[in-house]
Amino acid sequence: MLIVDTDIASAFAKSGHFDALIKLFESVGITPTVYEELLTPLEHGYEYPKEIFEKAELVTISDDEQREYLRLNEEHAKIGKGEIESIVVCLKRCFLFSSFDKKAILVARDLGVDVITAGVIFKGLMVKSIAKKEEIPKMIGDIEISDNRVLEVEL
Repeated sequence: MLIVDTDIASAFAKSGHFDALIKLFESVGITPTVYEELLTPLEHGYEYPKEIFEKAELVTISDDEQREYLRLNEEHAKIGKGEIESIVVCLKRCFLFSSFDKKAILVARDLGVDVITAGVIFKGLMVKSIAKKEEIPKMIGDIEISDNRVLEVEL
């Protein structure tokens, strides 16, 4: 299973490409904190969180994971709560983690979590013939425009 943080989930949903994640990984999940973070744009009238709620699995955390989350949250105060919770779930359950947050990616890797970057996602879409090579720049552009960000992706 791929566990996504708020940024990755939002970017793919806003751009109309959340289904590509589902097709690539078959099972995509979010943690309760990511769910809560996605409620804010929904409360402000944005519709894209509904797609995430409908298509991603809500992965609740165990008592042991909660304790590890609290410990890591103290150690890594500069990383978002959704990222920390997602990293803990991936660490404890051997799930894959995806984020745009470079600090979160470094912490996840340091803890031994397998990280799937945006570049790996786009390469995977091509390898599995979910998207053609010439479609990838449009997908990247869609994400950059809808999410007001620049993606650093090597294809």
